[in-house]
Amino acid sequence: MKLKGFYNFLLFVLIIVSTISVSAQDKLISGTIYDENGVPVPFVNVIIKGTSKGVVSKFDGTFSLTGLKKGDILLFSYIGYKTKDITYHTQAILDVTLETDNEQLEEVVVIGYGTQKKSDLTGSTGVVSAEESDLQPVPNVQGMLQGKMAGVVVSQNSGAPGAEPKVNIRGFTGNPIYVIDGLINADINAVNPNDIENISVLKDASAAAIYGSRGANGVIIVTTKGGKKNSPLKVNGEYYHSIAHLNNKMDLLDPISYMQVANRKALENGSNELFSREEIRRAQSDPNFGTDWQDEIYRVAHSNNANISLSKGWDKTTMRLSLGARDDQGIIRNTSYKRYTSRLSLDHDLTKSTKVVFNGSYSFEDGLNTDQGGQSSAKNVVAAATAWSPNIPVIDPNTNDYSGFQGYGATVLRNPVYSAEEIDRMTKTKTMSTNLGITQKIFPELSFKVFGAVQYRDLENDTYERYEPAVPNSSSTLYQSRGENLKYQGNAQLDFNKTFNENHSLNATAVFEVISRKFTNEYYTTSFDQGEGKEGTLSEKISIMQPEGMLSGLARVSYAYKEKLLFTGSVRLDGSSRLPKNNQWDDFYSAAFAYKLTKEEFLANSDIISELKLRAGYGEIGNVNSLRAFQVQNLTDPLIKPYAFDGQTLSYAEGFENGNNRANSDLRWEVSRQANLGLDLGLFEDKVQLNVDVYHKITDDSHFNSLVPSFLGGGSVTTNTGKMLNQGLEVQLTHKWTNGKKFSIRNTVSFNYNQSEVLEIPQDSIFVGTSGSLESGFDRQSHVLIKGQQVGQLYGYKYLGVKRSNAQVDGEVPGLNVGDAIYYDANGDNQIGIEDMQVLGNGHPKFTWGLNSYIDYKNWSLNIFIQGVHGVDVFNLPKHGLYGGGSGVIDATSTAIFDSYSFNKNGELPSLNALYRKQSSLFVEDASFVRIKNITLAYQVPFKKHSLRVYGGAQNVFTFTNYSGYDPEANSGSNLAPGLDRGSFPLPITYTFGLNFGI
Repeated sequence: MKLKGFYNFLLFVLIIVSTISVSAQDKLISGTIYDENGVPVPFVNVIIKGTSKGVVSKFDGTFSLTGLKKGDILLFSYIGYKTKDITYHTQAILDVTLETDNEQLEEVVVIGYGTQKKSDLTGSTGVVSAEESDLQPVPNVQGMLQGKMAGVVVSQNSGAPGAEPKVNIRGFTGNPIYVIDGLINADINAVNPNDIENISVLKDASAAAIYGSRGANGVIIVTTKGGKKNSPLKVNGEYYHSIAHLNNKMDLLDPISYMQVANRKALENGSNELFSREEIRRAQSDPNFGTDWQDEIYRVAHSNNANISLSKGWDKTTMRLSLGARDDQGIIRNTSYKRYTSRLSLDHDLTKSTKVVFNGSYSFEDGLNTDQGGQSSAKNVVAAATAWSPNIPVIDPNTNDYSGFQGYGATVLRNPVYSAEEIDRMTKTKTMSTNLGITQKIFPELSFKVFGAVQYRDLENDTYERYEPAVPNSSSTLYQSRGENLKYQGNAQLDFNKTFNENHSLNATAVFEVISRKFTNEYYTTSFDQGEGKEGTLSEKISIMQPEGMLSGLARVSYAYKEKLLFTGSVRLDGSSRLPKNNQWDDFYSAAFAYKLTKEEFLANSDIISELKLRAGYGEIGNVNSLRAFQVQNLTDPLIKPYAFDGQTLSYAEGFENGNNRANSDLRWEVSRQANLGLDLGLFEDKVQLNVDVYHKITDDSHFNSLVPSFLGGGSVTTNTGKMLNQGLEVQLTHKWTNGKKFSIRNTVSFNYNQSEVLEIPQDSIFVGTSGSLESGFDRQSHVLIKGQQVGQLYGYKYLGVKRSNAQVDGEVPGLNVGDAIYYDANGDNQIGIEDMQVLGNGHPKFTWGLNSYIDYKNWSLNIFIQGVHGVDVFNLPKHGLYGGGSGVIDATSTAIFDSYSFNKNGELPSLNALYRKQSSLFVEDASFVRIKNITLAYQVPFKKHSLRVYGGAQNVFTFTNYSGYDPEANSGSNLAPGLDRGSFPLPITYTFGLNFGI
């Protein structure tokens, strides 16, 4: 019995020991990871050494891990920090401080065809990481750049769903190119912002010259996310819902007031009243009388955005797969935009010296009336909603169809609801992109890389316009276009990197590159009678095919002496098929120097100055982006190919045979030469950072259309006869402050000043800008280029005010009546004509600025982004209709009309029947503004094993401006003709609620 009892006791002890052992193996350890300043570090890989088991720290730096045994070694690793290993001794809580690895951190800066240490940059390059946009829910990549760096101005000229923000780098010269994972001139709209790892912006010519002709307006390099080596499976997702509405309604006349004002105008003109007293009495007694066209057109819009990604890393392979869906409603009825994206990234080490990288993506975009507003046409909904008579119903009770023109009110614009509902502009875009890169390390210092990429875009555009109401014999029309864009890119690259005698560092890159692109497009026009079920008639069919290619060779050398004297030089030889054969090839150079004074002994140990670097650079970049084949080729050349529309006879697209733009076989490269001086200053361990750049850029041999004398056939020809100057100053100041581990503030202020000048053009002045229905009443185009003046000058008549007495003021023409508008007689010939037109303002801002503020307290985070634009003028074209100016709109609809001479003898507006010259300073406004672009508050839920962040915010919530239109940022113009508001789609106030999670 005693022996049996002993065995029972021994069995009991074994059970207890086993239980303790199992419990110990499943022991939970948790803690927080900090940097050297006590700020929590998210996304740190925590791995049990020798296994693939691990976790990733959450947004607040916390982590938890189970399954540890005593003696296990934990590895803590993250880009920019030194890997740290800690032995597990059964502790339950473990707080870790990571040490910054400056060498590793700087290597992530992408400069084009390679990377470089941030401290060794000689050119003007800005970097934005994905984390900086976490608290700014942006639907597109361009939004990630807004307010993040000096020298980059992002403008949201339209509030339409899916609208693409406009990005200008150092002035307003043209669109930059986007390089996505090595693919040049990639489609940025097809990229989901949640897939972005970081963005580098090459701003000056010394940095961007490596991309040759495509870098003339700056280069934006996008690197997408991938997996991390030896990391566990991670699932990350995001969802947010947005609610948007019109920021502010125009103050318009109610139906009764409109009728009374129209009657008064008719009486002052000696005509009969438009509306009888009985009609007005009936209208006053009917509470449902009339139409608020703004309420009919605008709505509260809802949008949804969802993204999910899976990533994992092994010893030799990493992968990441992501899916995204975006569904946006516009605040104008019958407008929407949908986008679906997918992306796969794979990295694999075939051997210790061979690496393969693959990226593939697919996107589908589906837009409905996304170009609503901003058109210079009779169907502009935004302009019509403010100009159409408020006493007219949406549906005519006599015809049971949309109301049409009644003989008064808007003569050019159509019924706003008809234009919104019965004109459908449908766009569908499919974009597929793949690239494969193989890197072979030949020696430790020498590697060879081959890279190939293909991008295919399929575009469908269908516009259906129903026959117009109250217009006899009008027909419905279907416009269709089908386009394909196929691009190939191939690179062979050789890289050499070596340090000699610890003092001399040399990095050299040589690249051979070929890019081929083919664009085809077909257009169809079909007309339908008003009767239902009748077959349409194909009235027009056009087909165009335009191939082009570029062949390039380039080399870059970077040298550093003792890490304080730095030099970067590059040369590139480009050959483009867009130019005639005798001018297809040209070479371009760049050089940049930098001097890091903090590497000198007198500053090396400074407690105040942590970085001081002076930079200087110069570069030349060619440009042919504005040219098309028909400008340099005879139509009999094979570059533009005919098509057998009837299946037998070959013919060319309409406009190419008898077009007024003639070919020029002597066209050559447009060349930009840019010099840059820069200063990088860091104080108090870089808690304060200041970056200042001054630049001077001259674009020579610019492509302009020159007039051909009539005795030579007339028309115009594209020539190298322009010369432009852009110069400016950009400043960026960043301040970081941390109070222990709970509270931190980071503020970034950017300032941009740019000045342009027209140095040479074919004539003394060139009129630019477009014309259309909303410009009816313009005597010439809206903008002018004048030698010796700025680019973007608005042009028209100078409005002097109202004639209030028989006394004549300076500049007034004789014969005016009291109450008339006075326009300045510039040439003194006693009549107003186009010779009296002058510069009225400029559509480019004098300076812009932005403030991004991030505040973190415990698990709470707050972001505030403020945007400022100053010294910009805008032609407010819809305003002419609001005043009933007579050209396109007969009767006033704005309450501002009560400030006219007819109602107020001291008013600022002339009488109701006065001649309004549409192209005058009366309709040019200062569109400067300060806007609170984003306010977002987020809370990190303190889960142990997973991460969850919830947030809410508002975008465009407050705008401070004196501009009388819907939005001061509205701009339907171009870089040469900016500041033109044709009734652009208003930018709404948006409220967003969402969450991010990680498993």
